[in-house]
Amino acid sequence: MTSTDDNRIRRNLVGALENSCRSPTDIHGLDISKMVQLFESFGYSCKPDGSMRGISGVLHNFDFVCTKLTTGEKLVVQSLLHFQGNDENLDVEIVKLRLSTYDCSPDVCLLIAGHLTDEMKQIAGLYRLIVIESSQANPFDQIESLLRLQI
Repeated sequence: MTSTDDNRIRRNLVGALENSCRSPTDIHGLDISKMVQLFESFGYSCKPDGSMRGISGVLHNFDFVCTKLTTGEKLVVQSLLHFQGNDENLDVEIVKLRLSTYDCSPDVCLLIAGHLTDEMKQIAGLYRLIVIESSQANPFDQIESLLRLQI
């Protein structure tokens, strides 16, 4: 990387640095624009890489935080699609998600995963997480079906 004499990065290289992180169109395997468009079509304001402050005062991060414009209902989406075949890490992530949702108390929490064992599905059910498995069908279609049921 080249810089100027005062250690500033040259202007033409700033764009390369901004694009070097994660793909701007993807959050853990979910297309950002498609998710935002889907939720907005059902009357939600959808914020990718959103956060909510819990009762404890801690700021919790979620892949998507959606707010129903008419009622203020909070819906969070967390994707675990990036965990492939590591059930132990999935268990830990589900517990961490439960702690975050317990503190923030959103009305609905959607958990999107590639494949969960029956035991993990039961745990998610006890934690009041709605599980969407991408191995069964397109997660966007499943989310749309769930949103249609609420209307």
